Amino acid sequence: MKIFKRILLGLFILILGFLIYNMQSSFRTSRKGIDKYFAKLGSEVQQKSIPYGSDSLFWVETGPKNPSADLPVILFVHGAPGSANNFFTYQADADLQKKAILVSIDRPGYGFSNYGHSEISIQKQAEAVKAVMDQYPRRRFILVGHSYGGPIIAKAAYLYPDSIRSLLMLAPVNHPDHEPMFWVSYWAKWPATRWTVSRGFRVSADEKFSHAAELDKMREDWKQLKVAVTHLHGTKDMLAPMPNIDFSRQEIPKEHLNMVVMEGTGHLIPFTLPEVTKKYLLAALAEP
Repeated sequence: MKIFKRILLGLFILILGFLIYNMQSSFRTSRKGIDKYFAKLGSEVQQKSIPYGSDSLFWVETGPKNPSADLPVILFVHGAPGSANNFFTYQADADLQKKAILVSIDRPGYGFSNYGHSEISIQKQAEAVKAVMDQYPRRRFILVGHSYGGPIIAKAAYLYPDSIRSLLMLAPVNHPDHEPMFWVSYWAKWPATRWTVSRGFRVSADEKFSHAAELDKMREDWKQLKVAVTHLHGTKDMLAPMPNIDFSRQEIPKEHLNMVVMEGTGHLIPFTLPEVTKKYLLAALAEP
């Protein structure tokens, strides 16, 4: 009986901790916090935004003060939930700063881009990426997408191939028939419990419940990709399971796909394997 009570108490504390964390967490860094982060690392940063839809679209930029006309842009697209801060490590990297303009966006619904208002359409998310790309005219882009950001950058490459040099997909969730669901998503979706989580987490849940249908809409687009695609994926990824690897191999033209499968790696590749991610970023920059 005592053991049972301890288990119940442990579960109660775990759930309470989860609720407190999510009610307080917006999955974004404050504007002052952004400046402080890069200043501490001795890196200059610009915070930018444009009017977009009923609100605005926000991104963070680092790189050379006076970039040459032929310098490419690396544009990072986060997953769900997330924000521009998911890629600050790379934006502060001195090696990358010498070779590219580094841009990390808050996708619609996250960070400072109409925070808390869900945009479930992958196409509209890709259009938001293009809106930021348009602020860097005549430049070529390397798009980097983690998790849900993977299919978003693929959709952007399908829609706007002339502006995009290559894609780097990190643990993308791209298979419409293999979309795992977890209890936290239901918790953030149910009206009775939705109020207990942050607006960023609610947006993530809305995307999660529409993800399979949205991926199905772009099922045929993958075969039409005309840019180089590097896909990094781990064999221990529970959020984007192994069928996502098979999907890329089957659907992306073989002449464009570089599939990299990493044994024992999970879903959080840009966070847990920064040196590996940087290696492939530098390789993408080295390509003509």
